[in-house]
Amino acid sequence: MRREARLPESHLRLIKSLEDSYLQYEDPILQSGFGGGALRWKAEREPILEAIRSDGDILDVGCANGYLLECLLEWGRERGLSLKPHGLDIGPRLIELARKRLPRFADNFHVGNAWDWKPPRLYRYVYTVYECVPVDYLPAYTERLIRYVVEPGGRLIVGAYGSRSQGRTPFDIVAFLRALGYHLVGSAEGGKPSLTMFGWIDRPNPEHPETK
Repeated sequence: MRREARLPESHLRLIKSLEDSYLQYEDPILQSGFGGGALRWKAEREPILEAIRSDGDILDVGCANGYLLECLLEWGRERGLSLKPHGLDIGPRLIELARKRLPRFADNFHVGNAWDWKPPRLYRYVYTVYECVPVDYLPAYTERLIRYVVEPGGRLIVGAYGSRSQGRTPFDIVAFLRALGYHLVGSAEGGKPSLTMFGWIDRPNPEHPETK
């Protein structure tokens, strides 16, 4: 798959504008771009952990203020998992909040554009929402994350969020990834009615050919 040189300026302006939108609030959930309250936040985000099968590092691409990572660490501990957080966001003030939220891991948070960011290392688990790039860029974006950000034998988790207030169901990321020819290891949904959808893909490990 060919990867375009850069994202459209209109999309870059849109994702950069989210920082001001999020930072008008003090509540960490609202700062994460979610207005449904704590109970729905957990119900619609915790299913990400269905993809987490063991301890390890997790990178949230588009991590905003780091609150989702903080929650995943807490929810993971309830399941007996030990996760180490890493985050990337295009908003420097959001990353500063994430570093203050998780000061032990401040060095693990980076400012950058998800499309062309060069990671300092590879990660066991990588989470992203499909809206980090325009949908026609999504095939190349998915391939790039698997090849250059997920470690061999690691897992890419892609999420899509709907909206109850707007009556919008989540983008069918599972069908989209399958249509691209990927073998989905698993999928999950969250909320009642379902307002989030997640699908995950493993990067093969050459040292363990049975890994799929």
